[in-house]
Amino acid sequence: MVEGLDAGSFSLDLARGQGDADARFQAIIGLNGGVPFTLEQTARASHPEDRARLLLAIEEATEGRNEGFFLVEHRLLPSLTGAVRWVELRGQVTRGPDGRPARLLGTVVDITVRKRAASEREKLLGEVEAAHNRLLSLFDHAPAFLALLQGPEHVYEVVNTPYQRHVGVTRKLVGLPVAQALPELVPQGFVALLDGVFRTGTPYIGREIFVRFDRHGTGELEDAYVDFVYQPLRDARGQVEGIVVFGLDITEQVRARQRVEVLAEKVRASETQLRQVTDAIPVLVSLVTADERYGFANRAYEDWFGCSREDLVGRPLREIIGEAAYAVLGPYVRRGLAGESLSFEQLGVPYRLGGTRDVRMTFNPYRDSEGRAGGYVALLQDITAQRRMEDALKQQAEFEQHLIGIVSHDLRNPLGAILLAATAMARREDLDERSRKSVTRIQNAAERATRMVKDLLDFTQARLGGGIRIERRSADLHELARGVVDEVEAAWPTRELRVRRSGEGRGLWDPDRVSQVVQNLITNALKYSAEDTPIEVETLGEDDAVTLSVHNQGPPISPERLDSLFQPLQRGTAEIDRAGRSVGLGLYIVRSIVEAHGGSIRVQSTAEEGTTFTVRLARQPAPDGGG
Repeated sequence: MVEGLDAGSFSLDLARGQGDADARFQAIIGLNGGVPFTLEQTARASHPEDRARLLLAIEEATEGRNEGFFLVEHRLLPSLTGAVRWVELRGQVTRGPDGRPARLLGTVVDITVRKRAASEREKLLGEVEAAHNRLLSLFDHAPAFLALLQGPEHVYEVVNTPYQRHVGVTRKLVGLPVAQALPELVPQGFVALLDGVFRTGTPYIGREIFVRFDRHGTGELEDAYVDFVYQPLRDARGQVEGIVVFGLDITEQVRARQRVEVLAEKVRASETQLRQVTDAIPVLVSLVTADERYGFANRAYEDWFGCSREDLVGRPLREIIGEAAYAVLGPYVRRGLAGESLSFEQLGVPYRLGGTRDVRMTFNPYRDSEGRAGGYVALLQDITAQRRMEDALKQQAEFEQHLIGIVSHDLRNPLGAILLAATAMARREDLDERSRKSVTRIQNAAERATRMVKDLLDFTQARLGGGIRIERRSADLHELARGVVDEVEAAWPTRELRVRRSGEGRGLWDPDRVSQVVQNLITNALKYSAEDTPIEVETLGEDDAVTLSVHNQGPPISPERLDSLFQPLQRGTAEIDRAGRSVGLGLYIVRSIVEAHGGSIRVQSTAEEGTTFTVRLARQPAPDGGG
């Protein structure tokens, strides 16, 4: 039987360490004939890496393990056999009458061919598995989503990662029919499409198809757009056994295109609005490109140049405005194209249709997406008529103010003479009562006229003479206010004036002009308040300034009148003051005096709190002058 198996056999006396081995055993192991067989010879013939394993198996068998049986597959030394060979060595330990191991009987079989076949098979299986894994990797890492459906129920057999992400990463797919795994697809008609492909064997191609997925299993559907193919999969007989699903999620591309379409529509709407807005304003609006051509023009250009804006766009600026105008405006054009923002007025620009025009122009650079100057936006306003009107109004105002100055100046001397004569007559003791009243009326009228002339002179100086002149010297606002109050109390003996003062009141001001401010504000407060209400005058010294406040309980000044209160010929109310006629220049002159000192004046007026005028004067003039 051993010979029939092409196996060699051996018998080893364990006590002597020697035994017999047949010729086949010696041939397989590579031993020399005629030499007593020993276990050491067999061990030396084995590959060094397998030797310890072989000896351990024999040792365990002699110790009685595995009922004394052992089986070892090991390599032989290439140097003894000429090539690496594999053998299967198996044996059985027998025991003597005393129960101790006595002999080792065994066989050896050359299994090199079997080992090589197994190695080739494993190698082939490895290559097949590697190819399979590569295919699965390609399948899983493909940029498209892929799925393999089996049978008429379209059961998921394989899905790749993109497909899983596409429908929901946590959803179970493999082993389930599409209708069960993705029930939201049923009412959307996709399962019916699969049924048709499986039944007819005809592929279905869908482009930019809208689909909704319940990706998180919450019932909230998410929108998606896909391009896909349902490709029938056939068996060896040509029968449809499944469907391959191949597709691309193009949601972002579709949404990007939709955003572009919406943006394009907004741009078109914006362009329409821009045209409507620029067409509505009475200013010429244009875009001049880097090559000095019109890129845009509003409707005003049609009236200005006598041609449609469609004819203007794309044509050279020089050709449109004419050589004469370009000679004047050319330097500004080049500055605008260089990226400079500029605004200027140019008088007497030659007009293409004849004559000249006065223009006001603004150039703002137009830059591309990289910040480079690509031209400029021009705003052009024809100010010819405006300039003519301004010149005419200026001449008229100068004439009127000059006339006021001349008249008021020429009235001072006769008024002074009248007032002097009336004062002298009033002192005479021989006047009867009727004559004394007449003289008093003449005196009061002359004083009012003198005040009006003085106001007119101050007004003329403020408007025409470059501002009211002041002469600064050391003064105390507390004392100035007290002196004015004393004078006013003498003229208004029936009224109550309350004076409060605190802090240091000294500074460098024009005492006469500051007293004029105090007197005007107190007099106004008296004129426009009830007889039984007090007037409060407060001066307050601060760190670097002194303030004057004059308050009364008269009727409030309306918000409409507050805006123009300090303009000439304006009053706080429509009521004429009871003390005498006024031309309405007082507050204008007050503000002019305060501003000449570098100070400020403000007013607050309510029905609950009354009216308060507050003047703030710096103690020292500003470093840059200030009077």
